[in-house]
Amino acid sequence: MKKILILFCLLILVGCSNTYIKGNLIQPTDVNVNLKEYLDDIEEYLDLYLDSFINDGDILIDNYKGYPIVWNIEHGEAVFENNVIHKKENAKEYESVVISAEVNGKKYLFDNVELLDKYVGYLMTYFVGDGLKNEQVYYGWTYDGLLWYPINFQRPVLKATIGTRRLRDPSIIRQKNGKFTLVATEGFDNPDIFAFDTTNLIDFENERLINVNKSSDVLALLEKQAWAPEGFYDRRIDKYVIYWSSPTDKKMFYNYSSDLNDISYPYVLVDVGFPVIDGTLLKEDEGYSIVLKDERMPMEKHSQLFVGYSEKDYTQIEHFDFNFFSGHQSEGPFIIQRGYDFLLYYDDYTRHKFKAYQFYELKANIFEEIKDTDIISSINNLKHGSVIPLTWKEFERIKEKYDVGEN
Repeated sequence: MKKILILFCLLILVGCSNTYIKGNLIQPTDVNVNLKEYLDDIEEYLDLYLDSFINDGDILIDNYKGYPIVWNIEHGEAVFENNVIHKKENAKEYESVVISAEVNGKKYLFDNVELLDKYVGYLMTYFVGDGLKNEQVYYGWTYDGLLWYPINFQRPVLKATIGTRRLRDPSIIRQKNGKFTLVATEGFDNPDIFAFDTTNLIDFENERLINVNKSSDVLALLEKQAWAPEGFYDRRIDKYVIYWSSPTDKKMFYNYSSDLNDISYPYVLVDVGFPVIDGTLLKEDEGYSIVLKDERMPMEKHSQLFVGYSEKDYTQIEHFDFNFFSGHQSEGPFIIQRGYDFLLYYDDYTRHKFKAYQFYELKANIFEEIKDTDIISSINNLKHGSVIPLTWKEFERIKEKYDVGEN
């Protein structure tokens, strides 16, 4: 009788863990995207080159094909000195600016640029394993990309309360005006992703599910998976972009959003003819590069990382180098910029290691492995990390709430 009672209790617990809890679900609609018509190649290049977020003290390029560029501020509390942008004393923490560039007697205007303080380090989001108690958001921090601090004593900072509640592969999108949205995979086989809003990376609100994997009139999908979502703000079209992978559909996809409270139907981002997952994008000058995982079977032969790139936009990733560089089963890559070089981290998941490579240009596919002894971290069971650079004020807000492991 006692064994039957124990079995009954276990069945109840298992059933509760698989309970789907209804919540706010955003379905795809038609999101209007206005692509800019350029006056000439100079305007197109500079518009592609300018990031949506730039930092106090950033140096912008000084010429285009030999023609000098003179940068100026048309609107906002900032100033250029020798192509270096500086905030004025009365500038806001998040200062919206309109920038102009004079090239060969012509003047070009670029709006939707947000000027931030300098970045001081990277906040990492991750989860620690399978099951509800592990599928939550955890934080880590690094100043230099090699020394890692666990935040909040390696306790979760966010749990999901709707859907499957299985929150995996978390990633943070920087919005305009100092806001952030955290997105994450919902379990395994779900066409929806999680989304939460925050202004301080501590208090989260507007928990919702976003149905990103849904067929449209021009794209038929199996509507089963939306893995490892990431995103960014594209100032050129004043829209947010969320990208993700679906191994059953054998591709990566992206959706547009006006404010991350609506979503477009998906478009194909990467199609190499076989399943790929865990792609992460890097803006390199006017183009974009991507590192992603080959998800073919058997995993012992494939299941490694490779690189692709576009000469102009994230919508035109057509060049791929299928020479694996990780040399072992690997997944969950993320990238840290350190001055003139970069670090590419990934999960060496069969050997349970947190590994990294150094590179200078992603599309060049030239990597130098970082020694395990150079990576100093006490973070345990890290799964699929993702990072976002923060300013000192943004990091201070986290320090006011959580222990950041520096003691």
